[in-house]
Amino acid sequence: MKYLYYLVALLGLSMGVSAQTKTAYINFQQLVSLMPESKKAADSLQKYADQLNADGQVMVAEYTKNLVEFDSLASKMTDGQKEIRVTALKQQQANIQEYKYRMEEKLNSREGELLDPIIKKAKEVLKALLKEKGYALVLDNSRDAVIVANDADDLMPFAKAKLGIK
Repeated sequence: MKYLYYLVALLGLSMGVSAQTKTAYINFQQLVSLMPESKKAADSLQKYADQLNADGQVMVAEYTKNLVEFDSLASKMTDGQKEIRVTALKQQQANIQEYKYRMEEKLNSREGELLDPIIKKAKEVLKALLKEKGYALVLDNSRDAVIVANDADDLMPFAKAKLGIK
């Protein structure tokens, strides 16, 4: 019986504490996108993508040139010459596909390098606000992961002020 009283008392205390916990939410993606560093990162990433794309276009132009040349000369070639050219064209095509794959990997890597410090800064601001405003939990509502919740405070205005965003 003693244990039952302790259990009920403990349950009552934990419910009382959880009922007093303050919860807030923020659209984290929107906050990150509003930061001036995000604009600089996006511009830098676009320049890098353009550079990589230009290199890929050179490969495509070379392939197209070789394909047109093959089409115009194919009737004059022996079967052995055609086979060699077709194999070379297939290899060029494979090289272009491989380049596209590596380009995507490089872009993803660069995006991570550029965004990681920005995300870290935004999280640090939210941690400071969490302590400053007395919140126990901050939810990210940018992904609609929370379907239903009790009233919570929107931290966006506070986070924008702390980051100097208007």
